[in-house]
Amino acid sequence: MKLKTKQAPLKILVCDDDPADRKLVRIHLRQVEDREIILLEAGQIDEIRDVLNRGGIDLILMDLQMPEKSGIEWLVEIVEREIAPVVMLTGAGSEEAAVQSLQEGAIGYIPKSVLSRDKLMGTINDSLEKWRKLQQSKATQEELERLANFDSLTGLPNRRAILNKLCEQIKLTQRYGNKLSLSLLDIDFFKKVNDQYGHLTGDDVLASVATLMKRDVRNVDIVGRYGGEEFIIVMPRTDASSAKIVAERIRETIKSAEMKDSEGNVFSITASQGLAEWVLGEDESTLISRADYALYKAKENGRDRAEVAP
Repeated sequence: MKLKTKQAPLKILVCDDDPADRKLVRIHLRQVEDREIILLEAGQIDEIRDVLNRGGIDLILMDLQMPEKSGIEWLVEIVEREIAPVVMLTGAGSEEAAVQSLQEGAIGYIPKSVLSRDKLMGTINDSLEKWRKLQQSKATQEELERLANFDSLTGLPNRRAILNKLCEQIKLTQRYGNKLSLSLLDIDFFKKVNDQYGHLTGDDVLASVATLMKRDVRNVDIVGRYGGEEFIIVMPRTDASSAKIVAERIRETIKSAEMKDSEGNVFSITASQGLAEWVLGEDESTLISRADYALYKAKENGRDRAEVAP
């Protein structure tokens, strides 16, 4: 005989400043026999905030008419913080109140005049299922956005994403009159790495270089994979001379790092960089073209170096 899996206790917070109404909800929920319910009650603003900050709530029953801060205001905050699904309660059910609650993010709505054990549990179960599906849908959407914007090998923003971020930074730089610099980094002789050690080792090298760059830049800097063995580093509020310092630090870090193939053989790599400081009126394509030219000069002048575009 297959044993039925025991459900975890359901923790419900009732927010209502009327003790009689809270008692009514308590009486109905105590009649539920097939699910353990832990009921928390709060009627004043400090009590509600304390329980919300502690977390661990599965569902909130929120009275529409609350003192100091209305039920709708609480609803907006709870939805914004994604604390738990909210079912609104009201003493006088009206279509207008229901619509407003649902528009603000309530997952359900019950007039107190129709409260009963079955009505409560039916709404609670429906609301929990809707919440589960919403969270699942959100997780799926976030994963799709991650796949669309991040390179799966290095975990860095991909070409599309880094170009979008560069456009954003150019707009911010132009608006506030700041500096902005860009580095286009290319791993030297990367084809030889693939030919000599194999493509899997080549992938490991790309991932390692991404990790090293992220470690050596500031929190405000943005590192992305531009394509193949090329990376872009966007450096907000940074002029060319300061960008050169960052580039030299990254160059030294990559040069001194030990790379290994699948058999444990140790080898080293170097990288070249082309730097360009944004000039007024320049778009992302022109800025990248100037950095690309500087990168070409770095290759031409012996590699393992950073050159600044004029």
